[in-house]
Amino acid sequence: MQLNITARHLKLTPAIADYVQKKLEKAKRYFDHLIWTQVILDVVKNRHSAEIVIHATGRTFTAKEESIDLYAAIDLASDNMDEQLRRHKDRYRVRRGARRGRMTADEMWPTPSVLTMPINSDHRVSSMRVLRLSPLSLPEAITAMEQSDSAHWIFMNRDNRRVTVVYRKPDKTYGVVESIS
Repeated sequence: MQLNITARHLKLTPAIADYVQKKLEKAKRYFDHLIWTQVILDVVKNRHSAEIVIHATGRTFTAKEESIDLYAAIDLASDNMDEQLRRHKDRYRVRRGARRGRMTADEMWPTPSVLTMPINSDHRVSSMRVLRLSPLSLPEAITAMEQSDSAHWIFMNRDNRRVTVVYRKPDKTYGVVESIS
């Protein structure tokens, strides 16, 4: 991958260049075919901005962040770029899997003995839980959520076999989020 760093209104030191290089190493784990990367670092008054443009095969990703500190701006832009690349890879994986055929229920919802938990894959994740989704209707899920004093409830909708989240809104009503495949 070719990396170009442009510094506007500031001197590009080797420490900054090394820091940018280290932050962009994570991008390589998402794609093997990264063609080039452009990083633009800029200072206007007391605002530091970092813009990252990554061109992969058939797609261009852009992330731009501002902060008071240059290193913080680089961190924010890098995290934003990592999230974009992760989401794109997940979408691509799901689409590729759909072309091969439908997954069985055991493949979609493995039993806990088959489940493998990643060990500290991201420093922002402090805990993980495995849920066994029980088939419920929407009124049953709302009742279960109210009994548990939880702000949300995740369940398998009995009517359409979709993963559904019901949550309590500030105005004492309920919101529903349903998955589609």
